[in-house]
Amino acid sequence: MLRKVNLKLLPFLCLCILTATTASATDMNIKGWEKGGKYDKLYDNTDRDVFKGTLIKIVDITPFEGMTEGVGLVVKDKEDGEKVLVHLGPKDFVEPRIKGLRPGVTVKVYGVLVEIDGKYEYMAAKVKSGEERKYKFRLTKDGVPFWSLTKAELAKEEADIE
Repeated sequence: MLRKVNLKLLPFLCLCILTATTASATDMNIKGWEKGGKYDKLYDNTDRDVFKGTLIKIVDITPFEGMTEGVGLVVKDKEDGEKVLVHLGPKDFVEPRIKGLRPGVTVKVYGVLVEIDGKYEYMAAKVKSGEERKYKFRLTKDGVPFWSLTKAELAKEEADIE
């Protein structure tokens, strides 16, 4: 049996649905990591690069003063032996997604080389560990950070990782 919907409640229902599907970032502390912010603007998707190396350690990072803490990797480049700091993203978003990542493994890092405070570091779009394990942090096509996606968009992207 179909019931009439009270039209006065319709705007409220629409707002509830919209709120339930808004960006997953609203559940996280991502101050300074926002899409379009100072840090995000460093990511030039037209200048992507890839390198292989050995994961030395997982570290906490704060790229700019005032940002919430993030997660990075120190990776020893296989080509020249140089240690490279790789930025993954804000801690609240990254930590639950990298549980299987361990020092000593070979990784392939896809991202962009950026200069921060006179140092060259990587902002990762994706990290592969071994043949089957992928960790994605930005859309490959345009560099949009995963933590700024809606829950539905993020679920679709994470389903593509498997």
